[in-house]
Amino acid sequence: MRVLFLIQGVNQPASRYRVNQFLEFLRADGIECETRDYPRSIPAWIGVLRQRRKADVFFFQKKRAPGWPVMRLRAGGARVVYDVDDAVMFASSRHESPEAPARMKRFVTMCECSDAVTAGNRYLAEMARKHCGNVTVVPTCMDMRKYAPRGPAATRGPVVLGWIGGRKSLPFLKELDPALAMLKGMGVDAVLKVVCNEFPAECPVPVEKKTWVEADEAADVASFDIGLAPLPDDPWSRGKCATKLLQCMAARVPCVASPVGAHRDIVREGENGFLASSPREWAEKIARLAKDPGLRDRMGDAARETVAREYSVQAHAPRLAALLRSLERKA
Repeated sequence: MRVLFLIQGVNQPASRYRVNQFLEFLRADGIECETRDYPRSIPAWIGVLRQRRKADVFFFQKKRAPGWPVMRLRAGGARVVYDVDDAVMFASSRHESPEAPARMKRFVTMCECSDAVTAGNRYLAEMARKHCGNVTVVPTCMDMRKYAPRGPAATRGPVVLGWIGGRKSLPFLKELDPALAMLKGMGVDAVLKVVCNEFPAECPVPVEKKTWVEADEAADVASFDIGLAPLPDDPWSRGKCATKLLQCMAARVPCVASPVGAHRDIVREGENGFLASSPREWAEKIARLAKDPGLRDRMGDAARETVAREYSVQAHAPRLAALLRSLERKA
């Protein structure tokens, strides 16, 4: 069978995690795969429509297409999969209100026009099921070959608290300032390593700045002693698929995370990570990990095992292949 993946761009994080890293596994399973950037003009859409009798499945990664090309694809006998890994139906946390009627309408239309929806987490799947009868949770996954496990926890020197992300998420990290300010009084010597393209102007603890480079990503994460995954609790953030958290866990780095969205599904409190809400709770759980290298090692082992078993490309590629094959045209 043949699948045409319409992606945001080869270097876009969502495209890399939701499509590109699955391709070699799908091809090994005998599925012919092609990727194209999402069409942004009428001529580009026409080029896609010319493929409607050649491809079995058109896989729309995140972008919500206009109704007319999707219906033409289906009229030509092709099947359509819509992949959603973000709360695209809401305005982001930077807005005063999450309500965005136009965004919600496009999301609903895309779900209704699709033969199947792949959702990055349970929250997004529940929203999609209101408008599509064939919804599968395919979490954002890590390729375990990429993430070598962090070595044994250090017993000396400042503990490295780590955060990786884009500049638009820096305000979430800033919310941890009150917690970080408490650490010294708790006897914790810490530095904050920030892997990003911008950096905090001020911070209660020393900041180590590392510009994000894709080739360095796995090594950067493995250099953390404790990962931080803060998120606000709002409709948009509940749709996040916990990429930062999963990256750290894959590298055997124990994390403290906000109890929001997919974080609740991934973190088993006290076993493979900690959840924290208030500044005091964040500080206490960071301090607990910082002072106990053995706990960091035990929790890191459990975290990596969780990702390998439940959130890895290796675990979910067969499920995605099976879904795509279920939509193959019948001769």
